[in-house]
Amino acid sequence: MNEQDVLKTCLLDLNRELESEGIPLILGGGYGLYLKQLDLQARGVRTLLDIEMWPEPRATNDLDVFLQAEIVTDAERMEVLRHALDRLGYAAIESARYYQFVKPISAGRKVKLDLLAGPLGDYEERVPKDPRRVRPRPSVDLHARRVDEAVGIEEEWTELRVTGFLSDGAPYSATVIIPQGFSYLLMKLYAFRDQRENNVKEFGQHHALDCFRIVAMMTKDEYELVLSLSEKHQHHERVEEARSIVNDHFCDEESLGVLRLREHPLFRPEMDVEGFLRELHTILHI
Repeated sequence: MNEQDVLKTCLLDLNRELESEGIPLILGGGYGLYLKQLDLQARGVRTLLDIEMWPEPRATNDLDVFLQAEIVTDAERMEVLRHALDRLGYAAIESARYYQFVKPISAGRKVKLDLLAGPLGDYEERVPKDPRRVRPRPSVDLHARRVDEAVGIEEEWTELRVTGFLSDGAPYSATVIIPQGFSYLLMKLYAFRDQRENNVKEFGQHHALDCFRIVAMMTKDEYELVLSLSEKHQHHERVEEARSIVNDHFCDEESLGVLRLREHPLFRPEMDVEGFLRELHTILHI
């Protein structure tokens, strides 16, 4: 079983454990984009940039799961999730307790699960003040890492049908929630800004490529939604900061973000960088 099949099985196992409990999972990160790209390519949907101009689907080895504000601030429902992780064999990573978990799959193979939370809004008062993580009261040894730049992540999303196999070999199909392009784009812009000088993270190349991918894969309906969300949140401090990131690193084809994009092994000369920058600037009112 390859890495992507392993990830799909882990995702479907978790979905089966939580579906009856009313705990939806929003799948972000590289794997969310990977599944979205495969779905769009399979259906031949028309998108903002032609499919021929997309990079190849990018493999990943972890699951980035967002929890809705009403769930991550509710101790009882977080306890349900913690018990599900225990049953599935996930163990907390000591350096990131209790929002990163790892599950051994076989000799030398493992899957990492990162639990995340977007802006909490009115639910902020339910939890202790902590700039790094969200922890429900009382503690149930389960947290989520704050991603405050994920503005609007709970307002709209995309649903994909994912079919595969559970860890016991049984076939299984589930509906998976993927963030819409506006929130996804904000997160990847921040990630690029934070990793652009980090050689361990390939100087942010993956995040620059994902920014291109997010814009390129927008359908007409999603693009209109993204423009609407951008208009609604244009004065939000996190959106204004994202605008500064674009001005600093994705201003033109000589900007650092574009240079990092071109350095990525999956970059191809036929990718429409000019079109990407044009649409990126339109989305963020630049």
